[in-house]
Amino acid sequence: MANTAGASRRAAAVDFRYFKPAGRRPTQYEEVTLHTQWSPRNFATQGWFSPGSNGRPMWSEDSTVLRSSDWWAYRDPGQVWFRPYVELQAKQEEAIELAVDGARRSGLFAEFSPLWRGVLARHYAAYRYVEYGLFLSLCYAQREALSDVVATPLVFEGLDKDRHAQAIALYCMDLEENLPGFTDAAAESAWLTDPIFQPAREYVERLLACRDWGEIDIAVNLVFEPLVGALFTREFLARFAAHHGDSVTPVIVETVEVDRRRNTAAAAELVRHLMREAAAGNGPAIEGWLAVWAPRAARAARAFAPLFGMTERKPLEFDAAWRRLKEAWAAQIVELGLRAPAVEEGDR
Repeated sequence: MANTAGASRRAAAVDFRYFKPAGRRPTQYEEVTLHTQWSPRNFATQGWFSPGSNGRPMWSEDSTVLRSSDWWAYRDPGQVWFRPYVELQAKQEEAIELAVDGARRSGLFAEFSPLWRGVLARHYAAYRYVEYGLFLSLCYAQREALSDVVATPLVFEGLDKDRHAQAIALYCMDLEENLPGFTDAAAESAWLTDPIFQPAREYVERLLACRDWGEIDIAVNLVFEPLVGALFTREFLARFAAHHGDSVTPVIVETVEVDRRRNTAAAAELVRHLMREAAAGNGPAIEGWLAVWAPRAARAARAFAPLFGMTERKPLEFDAAWRRLKEAWAAQIVELGLRAPAVEEGDR
């Protein structure tokens, strides 16, 4: 009899849930992420615990034009929470340290061609301003996102961007130690005045002025990263580095690529979640953002074209890289149930 009673208690405990899991059983990701912040839309029936001094709630529906009947129904496909995130980034940082230490011990830094050293000193060093600007915009987005489970991927992506900016700064310090005469002193002026960076700077500064967290998420992860970020780090730096004696930079930018794939997948899944709620009218809003931000991204990407022609060896032409990225981007947008806008005049 006692065993029967114990089994009943255990069954009751297992059946008690404060959320509906996406699968048959709740995952650890769901258990530690969902409803860490209460809202009057879930459990805070008494109202907000700590509204702002002006009475503004912690989350406000007017923070975005996007609408969802249940913001807690979203699930990050990567199921990232704090512990696995820290483990992933620790491994990536270890990979960077191994690559740098190995190049130092083996004297591989001396293999960097003089022209490539200049690319790293001026253009790669300046890209940390891009990453830091994206970090700042994501800080705002994660604060305003309308549920904890939606905000969590944005929190970690903000940390990604800060790490990427710091990785560039630390790498430049390593290069200064190992390459006589190397300095990244021109990076700031490149960011502020070089035509190669001005469209990207405009894009970042417009993001910083944006006050719709959903628009920021879309503009970063479904426009800038697949069209501009991937062009600079994957198509240019990763492909060109080895042809100029550089075995270290590709390791660093591959950690960026790993983060990009995870964050793009999280944003794409949010769009799928929103598109399932057809009555909310999210599709036209998202397509409107794509139509605004995609041409800006195209200008930023095209401004990087001179980089593909300034090196001694050219494993890839800009036009081929840009065409491949545009086609992959348009296919992704269509897969999400959206119309892919024209990126450039020739795409109409």
